[in-house]
Amino acid sequence: MIDYKSIRDAVCKGLKEYLNVPVIRNNQNAEPPVYPYLSYTVTTVASQNKGTYGEYSDGIDRQPVKQTWSITAQSDDNDESVTLASKAREWLEHTGRVYLKDNGVIVEQATNITNRDNIISIEYEYKNGFDVVFVLFDEVERPDNGYIEKADLIRR
Repeated sequence: MIDYKSIRDAVCKGLKEYLNVPVIRNNQNAEPPVYPYLSYTVTTVASQNKGTYGEYSDGIDRQPVKQTWSITAQSDDNDESVTLASKAREWLEHTGRVYLKDNGVIVEQATNITNRDNIISIEYEYKNGFDVVFVLFDEVERPDNGYIEKADLIRR
């Protein structure tokens, strides 16, 4: 099984420490933090994989899957939003790659940073963001199916 909580915690913690801004999940009922901040949505929890599980010597079978996140930098200043989105993508693709790998996350790709601005009543919210695709392993403990010690074959 994919350890979704550990992956989410690792990515959010790393981004928060590098950017020094809050990192929150989108679409919540709670009030958002003050600007600037980063928000994310996991748009694809686990992609379809047409392969099969590989057997590893530790007794865990693993199958690579992809998980897609949409990351958005939000601010009341456009330059700040663009800079924050750029730094977030830089961390995911470069600066944070060892930290992510140590936490079981590999960045396959990050898309273009695009404008995602929004008008809220009379105020303007500047939003710039991108999608990132992570490669993860779905892990399953190998069942102990036993083995056949001896088989008698009858010839006809």
